Amino acid sequence: MKGILKSKLLIVLLSVLIFINCFGKQENKASATKNTEESVGFLSNIRQLKELSDIMDVINQNYVGEKEVDRKSLMQGALKGMIESLGDPHSNYFTKEQLENFKEDIKGKYVGVGMVVQKRVNEPLIVVSPIEDGPAYKAGMKPKDKIIAIDGESTYNLTSEEAVDKLKGKENTKVKVTVVRDGVKEPKEVEITRAVVELKYVKSKMIDEKNKIGYLRLTQFGENVYPDTVKALEELQKQGMRALVLDLRSNPGGALDQAIKISSIFLKEGRVVSVKSKNGEEEVSNREGKYYGDFPLVVLINGGSASASEIVAGAVKDNKRGILVGEKSFGKGSVQTLVTLPDGDGIKLTIAKYYTPSGVCIHGIGIEPDVKVEEKNGYMLFDSVVTNIDEKGTKENKKELIKEVVGEKEAKEYENHQDIQLDTAIGILKGILLKNK
Repeated sequence: MKGILKSKLLIVLLSVLIFINCFGKQENKASATKNTEESVGFLSNIRQLKELSDIMDVINQNYVGEKEVDRKSLMQGALKGMIESLGDPHSNYFTKEQLENFKEDIKGKYVGVGMVVQKRVNEPLIVVSPIEDGPAYKAGMKPKDKIIAIDGESTYNLTSEEAVDKLKGKENTKVKVTVVRDGVKEPKEVEITRAVVELKYVKSKMIDEKNKIGYLRLTQFGENVYPDTVKALEELQKQGMRALVLDLRSNPGGALDQAIKISSIFLKEGRVVSVKSKNGEEEVSNREGKYYGDFPLVVLINGGSASASEIVAGAVKDNKRGILVGEKSFGKGSVQTLVTLPDGDGIKLTIAKYYTPSGVCIHGIGIEPDVKVEEKNGYMLFDSVVTNIDEKGTKENKKELIKEVVGEKEAKEYENHQDIQLDTAIGILKGILLKNK
């Protein structure tokens, strides 16, 4: 479909997901051939539609089961099966109610467990990234955890919508998930208390006063994260910032336009990303807007850095603007469009893939850091209960809380734990600043 990438693109990730609002317009051209005209539309599909109608009639007239069926539910089941047959975890069918819930989830405030997930047919639910400071994050969930059961029910045969519905619920209610983690022998049962998840996209501080090294963390690429990012960066520059750590760890992505604008903050010139549709049509996005200086830059990434995060990381790496530190990113390089159907239902469909400035599609591959630093324990302990404690309060208070919940050993681990990825980034920037004196 020509022109589909000329529409406004909006990508959003939620655990678990990312999407683009665009409305494709099919161009009617006098030069189009008869075969092309007949390849799509009602007439070309009428034989298959008749077969679908015949099956619906057979079911309505003969089926005996535990519940009554109607044409609406049968049609929704057929549409859901059609999308699932693609084998794409990022393409989904939504009923009207599910579509409304999905739109609510991406507004930045909702009740749930707070994690971005993905689901493939006959596979467990995979955690893309827990949302920072959300219930799942505090319970110790990590990127690429496999949720094999929710409240005792296997996730292998659930659709992504069914799995998400089971994770959702009223505020202060609990849900138990059975988790398999690489490097941990036995599955863990984790109890998560549902809560209002309010997304805080931007966090910043001067992390090293002596060397004037700033720290800027983006938790997601929400629809309006760019203005907040600029505000935080300008405040750091007012404080005399000479170098910056941009932390994109466990950031599951978000809006494409925000990723382009934030990449442009750090790029003086060059390409940010390109998007290619099914017919090979390519749309290139170059840097835009104000450039904020040539200060030394380190970008932190890990296995939970996905989609829009990878666009920024890829733009920085390929344009040789900064140094990537941490672990290989998630590998989410596809683009989805959200289409509302006439009856209020909708579909989220993969319609393109994006490419880094060097022309690499990282879908299913991820981006390798320039300096690999593995964080084996993550920020959190994992013993079914705790543990990314909020930043508020002293380290000693947090240690006492951990001791109270899970014990002395875990509290001691927390006390001795260091963020080696961040420490490495600071060390690199100190070296660059010293060299530039």
